[in-house]
Amino acid sequence: MTVENDSSRPLSRGDISRSLEARPALRDDLARVTESFFVVGGEGAPEVETTVIPVESAGGGRESLQYEIRLQVRGVRLGEHASPPPFGGEAIEERIPEEQLPDYEQLLTPFVPDHLAVEPRPQRLLKVLKRIPERLDDRTRYNTTIFDSDDRQVFQDTSYPWSAFGRCETNFGPFSGVMIGPRHLLTCNHGIDWTPPEGFAADWLTFTPAYFDGNAPPFGSTYATHVYWVHKDNNNGVSDGEEGQYDYVVLVLNDRIGESTGWLGTRRYTDDWDTLEVWWHIGYPADLTSMQRPVFQSWFALDGDDDQDDAHQIVRHRADVFPGQSGGPMFGFWEGDVGPRAVAVQSWQNSETNGASGGGDLVDLAIRARGDHP
Repeated sequence: MTVENDSSRPLSRGDISRSLEARPALRDDLARVTESFFVVGGEGAPEVETTVIPVESAGGGRESLQYEIRLQVRGVRLGEHASPPPFGGEAIEERIPEEQLPDYEQLLTPFVPDHLAVEPRPQRLLKVLKRIPERLDDRTRYNTTIFDSDDRQVFQDTSYPWSAFGRCETNFGPFSGVMIGPRHLLTCNHGIDWTPPEGFAADWLTFTPAYFDGNAPPFGSTYATHVYWVHKDNNNGVSDGEEGQYDYVVLVLNDRIGESTGWLGTRRYTDDWDTLEVWWHIGYPADLTSMQRPVFQSWFALDGDDDQDDAHQIVRHRADVFPGQSGGPMFGFWEGDVGPRAVAVQSWQNSETNGASGGGDLVDLAIRARGDHP
């Protein structure tokens, strides 16, 4: 089989314009941004007052207008913590037959909103400031694999598709994820706290698309209300047993934030794509940015485990990753699509290779989540 004549294969570096062509936003949209936080109140509901304060910024013109939104909440019980709620979920046990996938294609395609510009490559590249020394102690085992010539680049860009990537957070800490539907998030299984209060499937998770330096999120933020999985991670901090084959979940979010950010499509990874240098990854690493800024790496190869079913397999690679990038997708571009599609998520690393997790089950989760919760 030749790559050039197989439209089912992802596009190479020189062919990406056949999928994604740069364009400005098609309309100027002043929309609503939702930002949630949680407090402990008394018997009555808290009262909220809002103040809008203009903030001076460098430069002039309409694009430089900025405002501080200050909230004053009365009726809050001080000194008590409140968290986003835990949520329910379902384990998916039956796979969708491959011949039926065309029936669900509308749930697997990417989406780009008219109010966002489109850029085939992140535009604002930033200086890298490493928080972890380059010369590591040989006697210490670090939970990372950065190969010679670190190719990750820090960026700040809210055009599509870079708008759809963001930072997740649970009580385990921050990690990475991506929108794959209007209220549907793809991320790693091992970032989920599977020990919630009785009656729930998992403890809280929040998601902020285009998270950058903890500033007010350009698309707002939201929290999860439902989760779909195949096998739960045991939350012991390492990828053992078969966990590397199932390290992905799809979450349903409280808000339709994807209509503002756009979203990626999904596709089943197949070993026919092994060794093709066509893949990208985006995540929030601890070593370069303290999980405050996203990085991307592009045009590397994936290698699915030949001894594992394409339905759920470890997908090895030598892209550079560090804790915090877990849950960030491995994605590529296809001719005829308006944006990229995710095929796996970053899962684990050791001293010799890095591992993502993907396969047909990932797509089945996306279909089920989007079908049950449009």
